[in-house]
Amino acid sequence: MASLGLMYGAFVFMGALFGVALSLTLGVFYALSLEGAFKANLRAVAGQVRDRLTGRRRYLPQVDGERRVESDTRIRSLQEELRMANRLLDQARGEREAHGQQSRAAADQTQQLQKDVIERDARMLALEEELRQHGPRLQALREQLAARSAELAQARRELKDLQVELDVLSSGSQLLGRG
Repeated sequence: MASLGLMYGAFVFMGALFGVALSLTLGVFYALSLEGAFKANLRAVAGQVRDRLTGRRRYLPQVDGERRVESDTRIRSLQEELRMANRLLDQARGEREAHGQQSRAAADQTQQLQKDVIERDARMLALEEELRQHGPRLQALREQLAARSAELAQARRELKDLQVELDVLSSGSQLLGRG
């Protein structure tokens, strides 16, 4: 009887050894089926087996030949870089919108200034046209003013001469009246 128990123990031990050997062979074939370097794939498979046995991480089966994503520090650092890039992108979008608003405001102001310049140019043209229209009349008035000024100057000279004559006559009559 004891030999029978020993024989069953040996069969169980051989079955366990066969299971381990079969598992290792399947693991090697699995590592070979993955794309990339064999050594890196073998480490990845060993990590998956260890995680399955120890229950450290939940095993996610592969989908359509894609490699599963491991949560490690490199992925976390890439995710942080992605978050920072998104923040910078949002900041750049805000700056771009602010610059866009400023450029629209500057364009509106430029258009308003152009309208003002056009209005002033039109007003200047109107004033120049009015000056051209009134130019001959203004010239005639200037000539008339010059003629009247000359007449006035002539009248003043005559008045002055008359005053001098009147003074002479008045002083002469005073001399005659005294003498």
